[in-house]
Amino acid sequence: MTALEIPKKPVPEKSRAETVRQRRGSKSRVKPETKKTKQMPHQTYRTGSLLLPGEPKLATRRTPVTSSRVRQAQTSGLHPHPMQTRAAGRMGTIKTGRQTSRQNGYDLAFSLGRTSVHAPAFSLPQLGPRWISAGLTLLLGLVLYSMVTAHTFMVSGAEVTGNQRLTAADVSAALGVTGQPIFNAIPSEIETNLRTAFPDLASVSVQVGFPNHIYVNVVERTPVLVWSQGGNITWVDSNGVSFMPRGNVAGLIPIAANGNPPKLSADPNQTAYNQAFIDPAMVQAIQTLYPQVPAGSPMIYDPAYGMGWQDPRGWSVYFGQNTQDIPMKEKVYQAILDTLTKQGTQPTLISVEYLDAPFYK
Repeated sequence: MTALEIPKKPVPEKSRAETVRQRRGSKSRVKPETKKTKQMPHQTYRTGSLLLPGEPKLATRRTPVTSSRVRQAQTSGLHPHPMQTRAAGRMGTIKTGRQTSRQNGYDLAFSLGRTSVHAPAFSLPQLGPRWISAGLTLLLGLVLYSMVTAHTFMVSGAEVTGNQRLTAADVSAALGVTGQPIFNAIPSEIETNLRTAFPDLASVSVQVGFPNHIYVNVVERTPVLVWSQGGNITWVDSNGVSFMPRGNVAGLIPIAANGNPPKLSADPNQTAYNQAFIDPAMVQAIQTLYPQVPAGSPMIYDPAYGMGWQDPRGWSVYFGQNTQDIPMKEKVYQAILDTLTKQGTQPTLISVEYLDAPFYK
C-alpha cells in the first residue's frame, strides 16, 4: 500500500523588503528594552536651549543632511527612525540619539552660540522745554553782550555828504551816539539831534549800516542877510530862518538893527528849528530895496520906523514895517528928495511908510 502524499500548501514568499523590515523592527524592539535596563533613561534637549560658553552661535544654512543609515533606509523603502530624521534634518553634524546613547546615555543636541557685542552707550539727560528755553536764552544773552561790548560795533563817526560849510567832525560830534554801540543808533533821533545842533541845515537824512557805519546827507541853508544887533551877528535865509554864521559867503546884505523885528506867531506845523525869525515878506522887501542903497552904506532896521538905510549925505530914510507897495514908496521918496534938493533943505529923516502921509524932518 502505497502511502499517499499529502501535498503541502505552498507558503507565500515574503518580499525581501518586508523581511528586512521585520528584522530591523525586531532589533529596534530588543535593543531599547535592553538599554532601558542597563542605561539611564533618555533625556532629549531642544537644540537652541544649550549654548557653549564663549563660542559664538554661527548662522548656518539649514540644509537637511542624511546619515548613511537614513539613506540606506530610503533606498530600501524603509522609514528611518523619527529621532534619526529629526537629528539629521536639524543639524547634520550632530550624532543621532542611538549613537550618543551608546557613549553617554543622553540624547544631547548642541548648537553654536551667538555672542552679542554692544558698544558702550552714553545716556543723555532728559531735558524739558524749560531747560532748553533757558539754555537758548543764556546763549542769546552772551551773544548780545559780546556784540554790545565789542569794539567792532562802536560808532566812531559819520560819513557826511552834501555839506559845504559844515565839517564831518562837527556832524560826528553832534550825532549823540559817538562811542556807543551801533545798536543805539536810531536814524530819526540822530536827525533831530543834528537839526537842533545846526539850524543852518535845511534837511538831514541819516542811514545806519553795520557794523559801525552812519551815513549822513545834509542840505545847508543859503543865507541872504547878515543881521547885526547888539554886537551879535546872525545869518538869515530867504525863509526868514536865522542861524549862526559858518564860513564865508559872498554877496550877503548887511542889516544894522536897533531892535528885534516884529515877532511872528509860531507855526504849529513847523519844528523849532524851522521857525522864522523875520517875516519872509520882509526879507523879500529888503532884497528889493537893497539896489537903491548907496554903495558902502548898510541897511538899517528901526522898530519904530521900519527898514531903511543911512544915506551918506546925512539923513536916514525908512520904508516902514509894511512891505507892500515898495516900488511906489521908492517913487515917493525920490520925489521928496528932489523937492528938498531944489529948496536947499537938509533933512535928517525921510519916512514913506504911509503913502498917504509921508513926512520928513
